[in-house]
Amino acid sequence: MKKIDKLIIKAFVGPFILTFAVVVFILLTVQMMQYVDEIFGKNLAWHDLAALVFHFSVFQTPIAFPLSVMLASLMTFGNLGEHFELTAIKSAGISLLRALRPIFIFVLIVTVIAFYSNNYYVPYSALKAYSLLYDIKQTKPALDIQPGLFYEGIDNYKIKIDKKYPDGKSLKGLIIYDHTARKGNTEMILADSGKMYTILNDQYLKFELFNGTHYSEGDAPRVRGRKRGQVIVKPFTRTAFKRSEIIFDLSSFSMSRTDEGLFANHRFMRNFTQLRQDLDSLNRRILTADAEIYGVPERYFTYSKIKRAVDLPPEIEYINKLNDSLRTIELEQQRMLEASRQQQYAIGVRPPPTYGISLLPPSRGPSTGRKQATKTRPANQQKHRNANEKKNLPPAGKVKTGAAAVAVWQRQQKKVKATQPNKGEQADKATRTKPDMPRIVEAEKQELPYLDSTFNEQEVFILARLAGRMQQRAYQKRALKTAVATARQIKSKLTAQNTNLERMQEKYYEFDIQWQKMLATAFACITMFLIGAPLGAIIKRGGIGFPVIVSIMFFIIYYVISIGGEKYAQSGSIPVIVGVWAANIILLPVGLFFLRQAKNDARLFDADFYKVVFARITDWLRQRLPGRKAVGV
Repeated sequence: MKKIDKLIIKAFVGPFILTFAVVVFILLTVQMMQYVDEIFGKNLAWHDLAALVFHFSVFQTPIAFPLSVMLASLMTFGNLGEHFELTAIKSAGISLLRALRPIFIFVLIVTVIAFYSNNYYVPYSALKAYSLLYDIKQTKPALDIQPGLFYEGIDNYKIKIDKKYPDGKSLKGLIIYDHTARKGNTEMILADSGKMYTILNDQYLKFELFNGTHYSEGDAPRVRGRKRGQVIVKPFTRTAFKRSEIIFDLSSFSMSRTDEGLFANHRFMRNFTQLRQDLDSLNRRILTADAEIYGVPERYFTYSKIKRAVDLPPEIEYINKLNDSLRTIELEQQRMLEASRQQQYAIGVRPPPTYGISLLPPSRGPSTGRKQATKTRPANQQKHRNANEKKNLPPAGKVKTGAAAVAVWQRQQKKVKATQPNKGEQADKATRTKPDMPRIVEAEKQELPYLDSTFNEQEVFILARLAGRMQQRAYQKRALKTAVATARQIKSKLTAQNTNLERMQEKYYEFDIQWQKMLATAFACITMFLIGAPLGAIIKRGGIGFPVIVSIMFFIIYYVISIGGEKYAQSGSIPVIVGVWAANIILLPVGLFFLRQAKNDARLFDADFYKVVFARITDWLRQRLPGRKAVGV
């Protein structure tokens, strides 16, 4: 390492450490001010407060690193330019880029340290800080009994004192209400004076009462046959004492630690690898929920299986194919079993009963695939066919074997075919325009015999037609009600699943933002260096005045862009990578522009530079507009 490199690094390291400590302190103060009312006044141990401050300080380092790099680089090159050391370096033949190289290497090391800190130390400190803060919030305030006020800090007791002496122990005029029985103000102690102090390492609070009275009101006795207006007197006890002691347990005032594992799943407490695993799990859950949304209508409407608007994820397709394959095998086994049964019935052998037991796992309901509707039809047709065949089976005691059994079975099949209506006849009946009046009248008379004696054939026919229409309308109303109820049920289920899906999507965006921020905040050190170092060489002013103002201005721009990008990314308006990296993408060209201007020794912040530019503009206007007077300098 050359002397020029040592000089520049020494000039940078000191301001960097100082500004880093100042920035962490400022950010820590802002963070602690949010919880000042919940932290102080609870008699916490000094090591608990120190741990809370330390872990919150580490939690602020992702923002402190970029701001410290920009402020330190701006101060370093501002001091070098103000004392003409940068001019001497350039006159020695060393370019500005060569002078920036040692600090740039140092900033690269800081960037790696920042990423390592974001990945390991910051999640660990966040877990420790927020779990400790939760326990502090749950802790009761310190014991503080003020004169003239009822103190309710001790469970089931209310204490009031009239006067507290300077020694902190002696008391005057005590009232203690005991509500442990939860029956109101039925137990009360009055004392003229007393003492109050803690014992056994502040674990218990002891009251010594003098010259007092204990009042107690019991429960009303149960009286059978109580008359209206009869007053029942409750038992009342009054006990006077010269000295009495009461001890209260103060364990509820001490802080108890909660299991840190309950907070470990928050995105702030996860490192880079764990966030990546959480994103994969959330993505799988989102895909599964999305597939379930498109599978809801298929349970109610068949037409929903015809066309699918989304492509299911590979894991869902695999599950559906597996279920469909198992269902196909089960249907094939059922078909083969029914065929073997028919053959056994044909030869007169009764097969053993199966009692509905299947070797395959039960069906998991309607699949989300497209072929489910076509696969269930053969099973339904097979059930009807089996029902018809079972009606024609021979009795158990009259089973024939051999050729005789085959002949009997063939005759039975012919009888079944003869009794079934022909398809041509059904088509002819469907094409008739007029109903078969004698047949309808005869059917109605057989069902309701009293119609024969009351109505003639024409009236019976009209009544039958009216009854049919009324049944048809009633069926239509029931169908409409069923359809409306089904649609409402589907709507409610889809609404609930959409809400759950949106919630998981927002959580996915939050975890993705946190994962991207670990990289973006570390890379921001390089971006801030490219802004601060060239800007300090251009301004040529050191100290903590003007550089601090410029640094704060650019950091505010960076912070506003980052917060806005995260908000848009969390709502899903823009991609997460764009929202998180927007600040670096916008400010990096600005830093490269400042670097180019500093390399060319541009005077962006000199008043003379702008006077010359303004004079050139007025001269150009004077040449373009000869008849008008231009404002000169």
